[in-house]
Amino acid sequence: MAILPWFKSRKKIDEKVEEDIKKLTKSTSENTKLFRSLRIRFVLIAALSVFVVLGTTVGVITAVRNIQARNNIDSILTALVENGGNMLTVSEASKSISTSVTEETIYTYRYFSVTMDSDGDITSTNSQSFASLTDDEISDFAKRIYSKGQTSGTIHEDDTYYSYQVKKSKSSTLIVVFDSTTYYSDAFELTWVAIQIAVLCMIVFVLMISAMSKRVIEPFIRNYQKQRRFITNAGHELKTPLAIISANNELVELMNGESEWTKSTADQVTRLTGLINGLVALSRLEEQPDIVLTDLDFSYIAEDAAEDFKGPVIRGGKTFSMDIDPGIHVKAEEKSLFELVTLLVDNANKYCDEGGHVSVRLKSVGRTRKRARLTISNTYAEGATVDYSRFFERFYREDESHNSKRKGYGIGLSTAQSIVRIFKGRISASFKDDIFTITVII
Repeated sequence: MAILPWFKSRKKIDEKVEEDIKKLTKSTSENTKLFRSLRIRFVLIAALSVFVVLGTTVGVITAVRNIQARNNIDSILTALVENGGNMLTVSEASKSISTSVTEETIYTYRYFSVTMDSDGDITSTNSQSFASLTDDEISDFAKRIYSKGQTSGTIHEDDTYYSYQVKKSKSSTLIVVFDSTTYYSDAFELTWVAIQIAVLCMIVFVLMISAMSKRVIEPFIRNYQKQRRFITNAGHELKTPLAIISANNELVELMNGESEWTKSTADQVTRLTGLINGLVALSRLEEQPDIVLTDLDFSYIAEDAAEDFKGPVIRGGKTFSMDIDPGIHVKAEEKSLFELVTLLVDNANKYCDEGGHVSVRLKSVGRTRKRARLTISNTYAEGATVDYSRFFERFYREDESHNSKRKGYGIGLSTAQSIVRIFKGRISASFKDDIFTITVII
């Protein structure tokens, strides 16, 4: 007869070992996914930063070089126009042209000039330094520029850039056309070289940061795993002595009856068990980066979860109201969404003043992209001194001594924040006119 209990105990131990092995395997797989996800995110953020820097550098270089080319072309055209469209001397060119000028430089200028009367007829043409166009083509070119009515510009034809300036007087119009292909080609070539260098630097950087990202992420992953392992192991280790304390306390009550001390012990055991379960639940919740989000009726879930607190709130001498618009849908996970509303309404009930008011509102916000805004408020006259920037920290209580009469573990809002992050939403706390409000946008 003694073998049967031992066999059952042995069977339970084997089942527990098998369950722990499955959890360990699952945890290892989740750690691998988390590690890969963090590495990819780190590489992308670093690559984006370098891309912005390189892109800005290339953009500045390109803009400066194009401005320089444009200024050089304009200064040459201005010098030619001021000289009546005739060949410049070194002294004449030096007065207007910003770059250094020599005899050889002047002879590299390819241009032609055309003078037209007030009727638009060509009276003279100077094309000695321009051999790629015939006189008829030059005449047609000048007439096209004259018809535009512009004082300056650039025409791109057959891989050649023609920059021009027009000087009008009462009786005539002087048109000077300059072959600026070399200047623009130099600017484009510099831009292309800068882009190639930037792309090469980008590729090298991404390869280097990808190779080094493992070392960068490893300390964070190691600390994160230690923290999770500590919470899980501590939770399992604490449950056994708590179960023994609870059993011993019940035995004492059976033998001597319930007393103030046994009741206090039972209350603290219950409280500590709830805290451990909350910590383990929060740790497991943060291990689910790949949770599947589905389309849910947020209005129905919010009303269902909030309705459960209507009775406790009213029995506590407070008032309760709900303003939930129907048909509001969000992408979420049903159980976690229900828990989110439950945590927030429970928190509002705990910290509501005696005779105060708790309200739950759900509205749709946004024009182009519709989102749900859940607002849970409660009257809280002492809230002006609370540091709301720390409200979502684990174990944070507005009573720093942690001797508040309000029941709680200080992890409810931290859990709510983790749930909202999984839903890719935002959560915030605010205080105004003795009313504390938590707003969730999903």
